[in-house]
Amino acid sequence: MRFLFFLLILFGCQTKHNLKPSDTKLKESERNWEALYARELSNALTHDDVAAFHFFWPLYMQERSRNKCKKYNIQHNINCNCL
Repeated sequence: MRFLFFLLILFGCQTKHNLKPSDTKLKESERNWEALYARELSNALTHDDVAAFHFFWPLYMQERSRNKCKKYNIQHNINCNCL
């Protein structure tokens, strides 16, 4: 019985796939950095982590500014300084 339990633990969670980092396909255009930074700010406030809040706040504001520029500026990436 112990031997079966040992085999189950040893071989039960092995994957048969040989995954590599190149298998992950991330699309930069589909990332929502503003939402990610907002979540990190919320976590920092929840855990009273002042250093994390000070780290993520400028990144959040920069991304928020970019998103507003994309939404309201017709010539975004051509004639703007949001980047």
